[in-house]
Amino acid sequence: MAALLVAIARYDWPHLYPDFFSNIVELLKCDGHQCIVGLVLAQAASEELGAARDTGVLLPSARRSQLERLMLKGMPQMLNALSAILEKNAQKEGQSNPPPSPTSGLPQSSALPDLLANAHDVHSGDRALNMDIVVKCLTTLQHLFSWLPLSSHVPPSLVTTVFYWGSVATQSQSVEAALAGLGGVCELLYRRYAPPSSAATALRLHHCSLRLLRHLAHHNTHMHRAPIDYLNKLAEFLKLFVSLHFKRLEAEPEFDAIEFLSYLFQYTFQVPKCSTFVNCLDIWIQFIDVLKPEDTSKYWEALQALVNGVLNKIQFQHNKAQLQHLDNDVCDDDGETEWQTFLKHCIECIARVADLAPLDVFTAVMERWQCLAGVHARSSVGVRVSAPAEADRLLAALLDLATLTRLLGRLAPALLAESDGSSAACAAGAALVERCASSLSGAALTRPHRTHGPPLASAHIALQAEMFACMGAWCCYASECGVPLRTMDSLLAAALPFLVPHEQPEPPLLCHAAAHLLLSLSKNVKFTTDPIMMLGDLYNHAQRSLHYLEPKTGSVVREALVCLSLCRPEAARGLLGAWGSLNGGPSAVLPPLTELLHAFAGASTHSKKIIAEGISSAAESALRMLCDPVYSTSESEITDFFLALFTALLPQLGSFAYTAIDVFLEVAQRETGDSSGSLERLVECVRLGVEAGGGGVRVTAVLELLQIHVLPRATHHSPALARAAHRLLASVLVHRWRYFFPTGPGSGVGVEGAEGARRSDELRGALTALGGALLSQDIDLLRIALNTLDVLNTKWKLYHKALFRSEFMGEFLSVLVSGLSEGGARALLRDEAVSAAHAMAVVDFNAFRHAFLPHFLRSMPGLDQQHAQMLADFPPDTDLPTFTQNILKLMNDVNCYRAYQSLGCNEMGP
Repeated sequence: MAALLVAIARYDWPHLYPDFFSNIVELLKCDGHQCIVGLVLAQAASEELGAARDTGVLLPSARRSQLERLMLKGMPQMLNALSAILEKNAQKEGQSNPPPSPTSGLPQSSALPDLLANAHDVHSGDRALNMDIVVKCLTTLQHLFSWLPLSSHVPPSLVTTVFYWGSVATQSQSVEAALAGLGGVCELLYRRYAPPSSAATALRLHHCSLRLLRHLAHHNTHMHRAPIDYLNKLAEFLKLFVSLHFKRLEAEPEFDAIEFLSYLFQYTFQVPKCSTFVNCLDIWIQFIDVLKPEDTSKYWEALQALVNGVLNKIQFQHNKAQLQHLDNDVCDDDGETEWQTFLKHCIECIARVADLAPLDVFTAVMERWQCLAGVHARSSVGVRVSAPAEADRLLAALLDLATLTRLLGRLAPALLAESDGSSAACAAGAALVERCASSLSGAALTRPHRTHGPPLASAHIALQAEMFACMGAWCCYASECGVPLRTMDSLLAAALPFLVPHEQPEPPLLCHAAAHLLLSLSKNVKFTTDPIMMLGDLYNHAQRSLHYLEPKTGSVVREALVCLSLCRPEAARGLLGAWGSLNGGPSAVLPPLTELLHAFAGASTHSKKIIAEGISSAAESALRMLCDPVYSTSESEITDFFLALFTALLPQLGSFAYTAIDVFLEVAQRETGDSSGSLERLVECVRLGVEAGGGGVRVTAVLELLQIHVLPRATHHSPALARAAHRLLASVLVHRWRYFFPTGPGSGVGVEGAEGARRSDELRGALTALGGALLSQDIDLLRIALNTLDVLNTKWKLYHKALFRSEFMGEFLSVLVSGLSEGGARALLRDEAVSAAHAMAVVDFNAFRHAFLPHFLRSMPGLDQQHAQMLADFPPDTDLPTFTQNILKLMNDVNCYRAYQSLGCNEMGP
């Protein structure tokens, strides 16, 4: 019924349905079910009539604007009625004469009961409260807040009223109301609500939130009784409040920042769930974000307490009861377990504090780490632990040491960015590297994970892996800290035993961590000793095979070995040549080389030259195999390899690149199903060649490949191929534009006759294909086409070319303008489409207004001539913002009148 009444009002209010809005307000003033009906109507009116948004219902633009004006005109009455509902029910909920408000001294327009101070009265009070009315009222307000002009329509007293209901979640019957109340306030803050008395409003919110935090923190039962959803919503509100108002309130004498932070601290560390604790950390990170460097000393006590509190929270020695229940097996959509997510947020919070006071935070963590490192040293000498209690304590110590080691690795950038006391920071970093290097060297000899039972063995593995990772992070700063080269040599020696084969294989986690340390050392440390001598057995094994390592670990080791051997080019070429021997078949040999090429895509030109020389034999063999049908089953791996090769080393390939492109053009003409994406990768290789410049790429052959072989196969069933084809088409148009306008030798005059005509036809075919992409429902393909048009016009003045204006401008404009009213994915690129249409229109705006638009509207199916003539009067404004507004209004009205026509509503006017 509500939907029907609003649908009628959409067309007949106020001329045929003048009482629509006043009836809603009258119903809101009633009790019981009549009030609920009024609330349902009020929310429906807000959703359907409240703002000029796309509700899925077609209305002329003028009618949309009229409805919005009518709604805004009646809003004061509706908001007063909604506020009265909340205040009336609040009086039932608490005392009829409330105690003084905590915001005394501030302008007050709403006297609300202090529910929190009289919680016991709520349970024994009036049970006749109709919470359905309150919840519906709050959800209606939340929707109104999403579109109303806030500063001119939402009084501060209403905000206080809504927040009051957001503070009643400790009462079981009020959970929905509390969530809706906090949701309403959050909606206001998301829209940066700032009334004329914004400081006073912020103080109101501060006092209300402070009282709520005090209530929850001082009564532990209240905290545990509150639903988790509510505690999370409260954390969301506090984050927004700190973001928008904390710095503003610092200047207010009534705002006690330390008191607020004190209660926030208690709330943070008393919430019952780790997931809610993580949300609370976001509040503190937001607080740190709004601080200036000079504020650090003022709030250091709070920040220091936060660091110590989080350190206690992540250590089993202090928080085993919670941590032991965190899952560390099942991964979420981001590939992280519950424990990993929790730890990541905690470490990030401490790291943000370290950005303000790096040495202090590092020292606090290091003190705890050193105590536990002593325990680890004693447990690594092979002493067996028999007593269960002692084993539990050792397990907790090892797990905590692994956590703190990860944290120390994360703190490296902040510590070394320290400007004051840099010598102390470097000394602290060097001490950590020396201690970890010593521990890792000892572990490489004793293998503690082999001498203990499963729980302790797993802890030793995790700890050693974290130490490898930590040292990998600190390698970047080793020279800055003055770490001796002998220490770095010892780190390399500690990693190597886990990268060579053993009778008893090492844990994969340790091997992978050691590989990453080796990679970090290879990139950041300049060894004085011959690296090949240092690598020893690993280099010899690598020349034969690294099959004993997991594939992802082997890839890291290969990259590290190439990095280390680049100082001896013959050694690097030898490794690459050994790996590129295709005796094992392309499916086995080429994928590791492909990963290696991706890894060195950003290397120096000198390094790329060495790698290109080492891999040339494999590239030539792969090119022959690509032409040989015998290797058709390996076509995916071969084309993957060439795409990586062209991406990383194209300038270093010389004439081989153009020879390969000719082969790609030939192979791409095969009639295959392209199930493996091989054709797509070959097209991408050709694109890279086109963009590289030079005369080695035959543009005619490329265009022929596109028009005859690729684009016909690029259907909606193969969107990746279609995108690759249009990227190649774009590259030809942008980078080889002059090809389409040949000139005589040394004359600068365009070539006439057959050659000029042929190239003009090729340009027409390319632009036709480009226009076809504008009709696509694939948003990526549409984005490529719009971006190509923009670049062509910016670089080559496409829209001013006679050929484009005479043959393509009208069609392109028709497609762009008619597509503006479409929803779905195309709506995401509406701004880009409008911008393209505007750029075409302003070439000759008079022709656009007086010739194109009337013809476009007359040819629009389903639009009668009367409406077409009326809509053809397009405003003359040529600036982009006004043009955008006008063209979107035009297409809205076109679709509206077409819909009316299809329903037989020819008599309906504007």
